[in-house]
Amino acid sequence: MASIKDVASLAGVHRSTVSRIINGEGKFRSDTRRKVERAMAELNYRPSAIARSLATASSNMTGLLVTYYTGGFFGEMMEQVQAELDQHDKFLITAQGHRRADGEREAIRRFHDLRCEGYILNSRYLSDDELRELAQEPTPFVLLDRVVEGLESRCITFDHSLAAKMAVDYLVEQGHSDIACISGPRNRASCNQRYQGYVQALQNAGIVLNPRLTVEGNYGRESGYLAAQKLYHAAPEMTALFSCSEEMMQGALQFFHEHHVEIPRQLSLISFDSIDLCATMYPFVSSVHFPISDMAQVAVGLLMSQINQQDACIQRHFEPELRLRNSVKKRELVSG
Repeated sequence: MASIKDVASLAGVHRSTVSRIINGEGKFRSDTRRKVERAMAELNYRPSAIARSLATASSNMTGLLVTYYTGGFFGEMMEQVQAELDQHDKFLITAQGHRRADGEREAIRRFHDLRCEGYILNSRYLSDDELRELAQEPTPFVLLDRVVEGLESRCITFDHSLAAKMAVDYLVEQGHSDIACISGPRNRASCNQRYQGYVQALQNAGIVLNPRLTVEGNYGRESGYLAAQKLYHAAPEMTALFSCSEEMMQGALQFFHEHHVEIPRQLSLISFDSIDLCATMYPFVSSVHFPISDMAQVAVGLLMSQINQQDACIQRHFEPELRLRNSVKKRELVSG
């Protein structure tokens, strides 16, 4: 593998000249620049990104913090961020927080050590105070799917409570009152917002919350399967189910198929959905759409504006969209 010394020798210049041309420093005669570029091409030399970061204090890298790597949601987020950064000739460095505040802190320290130009943080465990403190540092960042008081200009947000309420309102409109909910971990802000949207929709309809109709999962497919199993045995009166994530709905639907529950004749289903997974299930599951791909795209644009110290006229808040398919049946009222 060729080194910067090899390029300098072939071009007949000093190593510092090659380094400064690579990093865009100083002014050089056009013939000197051409000799260096020809030598680099002939030797197939590619500058080290880390070496360049040490020389220029800028790595051309962007850090993306996610909770963990598994699941379609985070895959969609990473793919969209990478696609947008490609348009800006930036490199993407990802790190997972492992569902812990100290894991998120360590990820941000690594981004700093690599001299990332900026960070996109899907932070779920760092406190608001820590994030406000981080905002005092010179490196810009954007918060994806989180709002922190005082950092609103850095936040890309979504109304999770409204989305859940829209989903449950639709079930109520179709005549359902025994509506079950598989929530995410309620100690997480967005998960709790979705659960509260479910509760609010029931209250608005005059439906008393039945604790037997609520089960807490972890957003994974297996937890959806186990939650459906619990509901099936503990709450046979349920006529509809709202899932706070598409992967939990996927697991729940597997359980119902195994136990020959006919969807939607016996049980109506509706779910959160961020990656259109509900449109691949059988039957196609109605959903409330969480546009994480669009939000990730906007997050990159906002971060690039911050890095370039430009004003950003960017949509920072996103609203849910109800997507009706064929998993909900209108419940006929029985007279008598």
